[in-house]
Amino acid sequence: MMSGKTLTTLLLSMGLGGLCSLAVAEEQKWAEIRFGVEALVPPFESRNAQGELVGLNIELGNALCAELAARCVWVDQDYATNIAALEAGRFDAIMPMSATALRQQRIDFTENLYPLSNRLVTLKDSNLLPDAQSLKGKRVGVLAGTSREAYAQTRWAPAGVVVQSFKLNTELVDSLLAGAIDATLQDAIEISAALLDTPQGRAFGFSGPVITDDLLGSGVAIGVRKTDPDLREALNKALARLKQNGQYDPIIKRYLSEPSDSSTVAVSGLGPVAANSPQYRPGEKGQPFSPVVRVGETLYLSGILGIAANDKLVAGGIRAEMTQIMNTLGEVLEGNGSSLDHVAKCTVILADINDFSAMNEVYVSYFSAGRLPARTTFSARKLVLNARVEVECLAVIKR
Repeated sequence: MMSGKTLTTLLLSMGLGGLCSLAVAEEQKWAEIRFGVEALVPPFESRNAQGELVGLNIELGNALCAELAARCVWVDQDYATNIAALEAGRFDAIMPMSATALRQQRIDFTENLYPLSNRLVTLKDSNLLPDAQSLKGKRVGVLAGTSREAYAQTRWAPAGVVVQSFKLNTELVDSLLAGAIDATLQDAIEISAALLDTPQGRAFGFSGPVITDDLLGSGVAIGVRKTDPDLREALNKALARLKQNGQYDPIIKRYLSEPSDSSTVAVSGLGPVAANSPQYRPGEKGQPFSPVVRVGETLYLSGILGIAANDKLVAGGIRAEMTQIMNTLGEVLEGNGSSLDHVAKCTVILADINDFSAMNEVYVSYFSAGRLPARTTFSARKLVLNARVEVECLAVIKR
């Protein structure tokens, strides 16, 4: 029969043994971390002449593994199918991937490793800008499976932009050089290394400002399965330690120097101008004004009349004209990366102040509850084409 003292000793021994086993298991848990990577994108990840993996993400990944006393295993993976491969268990994490709302429905992400900058690249004298109206009918190349592909297909394709997806960046760049596509939406650092910083890329440049949108994400992170929150947390802690112990900055600075013209854009064939300089949307031939001018994230719209497709005022008086104006306003905003929900201020000019109530009924019906823009309304003696109403607005770009 076992004594109480013996039983207590045995239980303590079993408990300590269990704790030791847990500790060992915890230490061995990250003995190996498998990263899925498409090594075709210098300076982020590629292979050198000796076939060795090199680049920013490779160095960061190896540094993170070292912090966790784990061995990095790099698994070659097609970027366009990497989420499915991660879910299937082919590897433990995707390196790298931007965290977007759409992707977060399927997988989780670490904290951002570093920021990203999405830019439109065109011939310097193309006059193209990164919005649906400017790019309508144009061919824009994107890399398959990227957040830029999702953005272009969602924001631009419905407005008539021809979005062409490429599996390899080399194929995309070759198509741009050959004139088979008119522009490409790319990460600024990546396209600088692939084209802009090369002799054959001298005729090309960034057009318009950096594009910001929820579909593009705000930076580069590591994707993990939703069933691996402990791995995500471990990687986050390792990243924090790299920043604290001084290893992070030297790695980042070796690769992420700003592109040579990151503070400038090519606009209307005028060469480099400041990124916050006005960008003028040309109107119809002979018009003495620009229908839209963009400054940074703000759109300034010229006055809109109730003109139909035949260039004549719609019949039906104030209500018909106001309906036409609001429909046109919505189309112009959507074509320039904004919407009626992003209007900040409007000015309404009436030929007859007695039309105020009728105008107002139509006007408010186009805005969401609680999102009515600031507004000024006044009457004028006479408007162009004998119109009864004219509306001009100021809006911001969608984020």
